[in-house]
Amino acid sequence: MIFLLLLDLFRVLVAGIVLGLIVGKLVMQRPYQIERLRPRHWRKVVRKMGRRQWVRFFVIALSVTAASLIASLVVGTVLQQAEVQVVSPEEYPFTSLEQSQPLLVLAAVNILPIFEEWVFRGVIIDEVVRRRKSKLLAVAISALLFAAFHLSNPGTYPAIIVSMLPASLLLGACYLYAGLGGAILAHNAYNTFLVFISLV
Repeated sequence: MIFLLLLDLFRVLVAGIVLGLIVGKLVMQRPYQIERLRPRHWRKVVRKMGRRQWVRFFVIALSVTAASLIASLVVGTVLQQAEVQVVSPEEYPFTSLEQSQPLLVLAAVNILPIFEEWVFRGVIIDEVVRRRKSKLLAVAISALLFAAFHLSNPGTYPAIIVSMLPASLLLGACYLYAGLGGAILAHNAYNTFLVFISLV
């Protein structure tokens, strides 16, 4: 039992350190990325947006949320019918927390996407586009890294990459068309819906 706990801790730490080193290096080269996390950046963005831009923003973000939920449902059903295990409910940390601390889970699934989207969509997509001049490649790389990063969560199996890939690709497209705020909104709405479904 202690060995498994240490193994889970190791998975989380290694993934966090590797990602931190890579993103840290990229952000050091391009400090403007840090500005995108500051409230004053978002105040400027909000002030510049007109009514049509707000409508476009919400339509894209919520369409991506719906498409991600449908894609996840389809892929999840296929994996389930093929008897491929994605997560171990006993080991997955959110499983027990959803029942005992639903508000804590809801807060976590709405705070974490801010940083996940900033890293995987904002920093990584921007960097790949800058280096390779290909938005398609940038979205694909970002989606693969995002899905693979979730292997660091305790109780996950390699099939989680397949399970998360469609939503990851859609969030990348959302970033290209609705910006970082749109990707964060879509990710938060997706997570919130999944939490409510699991509670119901």
